Amino acid sequence: MVEVKIWKRIIDWGIAQNTGISFDPKNWSNENFLTMKTTLQNCLPFIRYFQISSENIIDHLQPYRRILDDNLWDDIMNRLLFQNKPISSVVLPPRVVLTQTLPPRTTEPFSTIINGAQAAEITSWIDKKADTYSAINNPYEFKLLLHGTRDGFTPTSFWNLCDKQTNLIVVVKVKDTDEILGEYNPIGWVKSNGEFMNCDESFIIFSLKNGTIQTSILSRVKKTRICNLVWFRMWSNLRW
Repeated sequence: MVEVKIWKRIIDWGIAQNTGISFDPKNWSNENFLTMKTTLQNCLPFIRYFQISSENIIDHLQPYRRILDDNLWDDIMNRLLFQNKPISSVVLPPRVVLTQTLPPRTTEPFSTIINGAQAAEITSWIDKKADTYSAINNPYEFKLLLHGTRDGFTPTSFWNLCDKQTNLIVVVKVKDTDEILGEYNPIGWVKSNGEFMNCDESFIIFSLKNGTIQTSILSRVKKTRICNLVWFRMWSNLRW
């Protein structure tokens, strides 16, 4: 806190302790100054007067100079004129302002399988862009719902975390290879009793460029009815 603000709060506190003393020191009597000096006698020694600017000394300290010891006020005024002049008053050393440095903010990666560039390629497919988004200007934010290693590779885990979630992307990495496969479903996976929902905006499957795989492959839905049958056979007996 700036030193002059501490001074002003001490003055306000002292006035609050003495009913009848005006907030304007121009209206104070000799008795008012003496009362305030007595009230603040245990507070005034904690002010670092020589860390207050000359402007604030004139504006905020001078009107109350009579609550300060004469020797202290003389030192304050002398220091205004001669910065290196020694003082005789006993005052506290300058405050040391500690700046706390917070550790870097850590966030959990949205995926341990795909990176930002691969995520941008998928969102470019979603928006049917001819040019691929970069990882920096990707307009979509990815949120990790299910992580097999963390949440389990069972159908129960999938349905508990992904049921009725829309705009879902599922990616899997084939063991001991660089192959990454996945699908995009804008309407989400919903448990049903044999009922199907049609959507031609889905990707039934895609394969991403990764490692030794030099080209990404995208397969869009053409016949939703056939995709429904694939969905039923695949996800009704889901195994990861």
